[in-house]
Amino acid sequence: MEKIKGTLGRISEAKKQNPGIRVIYEFPNETAAGHLRSWIDKNNFYDGIVEIKVRK
Repeated sequence: MEKIKGTLGRISEAKKQNPGIRVIYEFPNETAAGHLRSWIDKNNFYDGIVEIKVRK
């Protein structure tokens, strides 16, 4: 999870510098996507992700 926190921190900084960029995380299945959604809900300090989707 520390690696993900670092990635999200870099994304947050990038969005501050470039507010128009879109951040989309794509996962192979709903279970994996749900884990990130849950983590973001519990750590509501992060709002940089625009969309979380599952590959089709």
